[in-house]
Amino acid sequence: MSITGVATTLVLGAPGLSSATARSTGVEAVMTPPIPAPTKALCKKASYKLGYDVFSESQPFAVTVSQGLKNAAKSIGCVTILTTTDNLNGPVAIGNLKTLLNEGIQGFVDFQVLAAFQPPITKLLANAKIPGVAIVGANLPGSPDVGADNYNSSYNDGVYLAKQSKARFPSQVPYVLGGAEPTSGALIMERYNGAVAGEKSVFPGLPASHIVEVQNDGTATTAYNNTLSALSTVPSGSVVLLTGVNDEVTGGMAHAAQTRHVKNYLVNSYGGDSYGFNQVCTSSHYVGAWYLEPAVWGQDALTAILDQINGVKVPGTIGVIGEEVTKTTPITGCK
Repeated sequence: MSITGVATTLVLGAPGLSSATARSTGVEAVMTPPIPAPTKALCKKASYKLGYDVFSESQPFAVTVSQGLKNAAKSIGCVTILTTTDNLNGPVAIGNLKTLLNEGIQGFVDFQVLAAFQPPITKLLANAKIPGVAIVGANLPGSPDVGADNYNSSYNDGVYLAKQSKARFPSQVPYVLGGAEPTSGALIMERYNGAVAGEKSVFPGLPASHIVEVQNDGTATTAYNNTLSALSTVPSGSVVLLTGVNDEVTGGMAHAAQTRHVKNYLVNSYGGDSYGFNQVCTSSHYVGAWYLEPAVWGQDALTAILDQINGVKVPGTIGVIGEEVTKTTPITGCK
């Protein structure tokens, strides 16, 4: 076990590896239902030991969420967080939780994104008689979830992208390519469903043949390869609209359009991490990003898990709707 950063955060090596009201500055995101930001008032006990498993320690959105959780823990002073990383490996995630339980955690924050492995995690928590909260990711049955208001945020993402298409290419009916991540379960599929519904609300006569589901595993590489294939079915000269389940997937899709020499394509990033913002700042094809305020996710997860430990009822879903940001929005950092 190695200690990193502040004393409230411990990192455990993963086995098998070689109010919600908006609390942002500058951009407001609407979160429902409300849950308060973590404060020292949550410290009903002298100390708490929490486990946290995350799917990646390098993916920008995950990094921001993790830092938000750790910063919140440091700010209230009574929480130690033991962190493991599963690297998109379900059996490793299960093993990580077993390790954390052996360390005596009192609650578990789950940022694991493979839905098939969530029921065994639920069972482990139930047997240990400790609460969990999912940062979605993938839904954790029986536990509250924190993250995006998946359908509504994606619907708005799709509406904005489609309106930009109608303004720029008024005489053309676009092809809609949506990045979908079925391995994360029905909740994350709402991001694809919502985006398509939003685009269809602007183009109500959009033919089914113009809607292409691009399945992926949440990574840019897979999204790139599968979008390359999908674009082979799109007639040359078409307007193509791209959005996905996160900034990296959307970026991989955009890279594929560039490789295929698609001239008229527009992209709306989804999430608002540093990678997504960089694409907004540097690519003329990006109309902006749907910003989901990732730093808030971690602090809301902390409130939710401590409330459960303290016997306070927690809403079943705490979701950010978000807001569109563009090159001119200060939070993107574009020069």
